[in-house]
Amino acid sequence: MKFSVPLRKNLLGIKPYIPGKPIEELERELGIRNASKIASNENPLGPSPKVIQALETALAKISRYPDGGAHNLSAALSSYLGVNPNQILLGNGSNELLVLLGQMVLNPGDEVVFAEPGFIIYPLVSQLFEAVAKPVPLKDYIHDLQAFGKALSPKTRLVYICNPNNPTGTMVPLLAVEAFLKICPPDVLVVLDEAYYEYVEEKTYFESLRIMEKYPNLVVLRTFSKAFGLAGLRIGYGISHPEFSEIFQKTRQPFNVNSLAMTGAEAALTDIPHMKKVVALNSSMRKNLYTGLTRLGLKPAPTQANFLYFNIPNAPELYQQLLQKGVIIRPMGPTALRVTTGTEEETENFLNKFEEVLMSSGVKTK
Repeated sequence: MKFSVPLRKNLLGIKPYIPGKPIEELERELGIRNASKIASNENPLGPSPKVIQALETALAKISRYPDGGAHNLSAALSSYLGVNPNQILLGNGSNELLVLLGQMVLNPGDEVVFAEPGFIIYPLVSQLFEAVAKPVPLKDYIHDLQAFGKALSPKTRLVYICNPNNPTGTMVPLLAVEAFLKICPPDVLVVLDEAYYEYVEEKTYFESLRIMEKYPNLVVLRTFSKAFGLAGLRIGYGISHPEFSEIFQKTRQPFNVNSLAMTGAEAALTDIPHMKKVVALNSSMRKNLYTGLTRLGLKPAPTQANFLYFNIPNAPELYQQLLQKGVIIRPMGPTALRVTTGTEEETENFLNKFEEVLMSSGVKTK
């Protein structure tokens, strides 16, 4: 029989998020081993050994529901960040938080402002809640916050600023973010998505939490998926005004963060040296990738994240050719590719294989 239950019309046109191709799938398709995945901005060193140890101990307790209030993790984050526990939001990855924040403030016909190209979840949230997406083009790969200001209207209810931006890796200084906040109406929720916070080296970026007291409509999001290496556990967090946090706690689903994720996150915060080791490797490999791609005649965006984005003709075809060589990167439309920093071996392998692909395909980059 045919499915005949009527669905909300706005859901029918949503394009599903397409994750990066798994290593196991590529190896099955090609009958190869030792494929390299540098497509999904994952951590090549994995989590701290303290996380693994804590998770092994916690496995014996998974018949119990998680701590619905996440008291231990909230306390640990409070100490780590220097904020009050009642300001902390927790989600099944910061991805869930992006959706929940949209659910909290958007009504049909409201407007959502974000950069283009940007994280695909922002327009998806807009469509999910029947809001109007208002993408603002990047300027030289970077958020144009002056154009953001011009895009604001009485119908604007939500602004996403991804900083550093995914997929370009570029960042805007904190002074520029605050200049936008000064002109943004207080009834507009501004979400500063800092998923790649730990990887940033530019000193003009930091201390977004310092300005939160002046802007109650600001929410800052971060994650344990990247530099802390917990992508598979799905846990992200936010910091907001206490009054907003109180409403959030009422509207999120009970037990939206599982017990193993909370245990892993707590353990990760006890081993900051491991996270800094990850960041140091990223800094080194980011330079190697940038140098290597520049040598091949390409002009990557000035990244502050753990990936590089560059424009190139025939991007989907080049992506497919790299797959045939056992290297998974990320196609970003018809004319751009994104590659994640990996280990030294993965980085060197990518540059060598990519040079082979460019030579065989006849794509001119210089």
